[in-house]
Amino acid sequence: MENTLPMAKSVDEIVERELHQFWLAPGERLILGCPPAHGYVGLLLDGKLTLPYEAARETPAVTGKPRWPLPAPDVLEADWTDDPTIAYWVVARSADQIAARLADHLAGGKGEARLTLSDRRLAVVYPARMLEGEDPAQPFRTFEEMPSGVVRSVSARYLGRSFPPRPVLQFVFADGSVVYQRDILAVDKAARADSRR
Repeated sequence: MENTLPMAKSVDEIVERELHQFWLAPGERLILGCPPAHGYVGLLLDGKLTLPYEAARETPAVTGKPRWPLPAPDVLEADWTDDPTIAYWVVARSADQIAARLADHLAGGKGEARLTLSDRRLAVVYPARMLEGEDPAQPFRTFEEMPSGVVRSVSARYLGRSFPPRPVLQFVFADGSVVYQRDILAVDKAARADSRR
């Protein structure tokens, strides 16, 4: 079930405040900090769909279990946003493309892995308290860190066949791969990201 708009705005403010306080390096500017997106990943890899996608590479061990039911077995690309159990849709030609690498963390992260973009880097950020055996004194752990230039664009899209269509963030990478993230605040976040770049 999607958050209500006021709750989503409150979570977004907390995420940005924590990233400013604990993750950004001195002089680094936050472009976009995504909150946790609880749901499965659909991966369309070279035209073949895997849903729910399970990480093909080793990712950090996250405590707890997913708290949502399995997605419908016959979801199509055009209507994935109509299934509330799907948080991400990833499109890539090969497993070494950026979006496919990120999909491993988004799938293995049990809804706790977060895409984060600054003026210097793109990374997957996990709260340390959610990782097995991590020191919670260090609030965040960073994985798949790469230069921010790998992000060609961040925009908001409305997808799905339901009315109204669902808002999603679309991350397009320099290698042509794409990550879509369900986000009720996608329009506001994409506008902020554009103004901060």
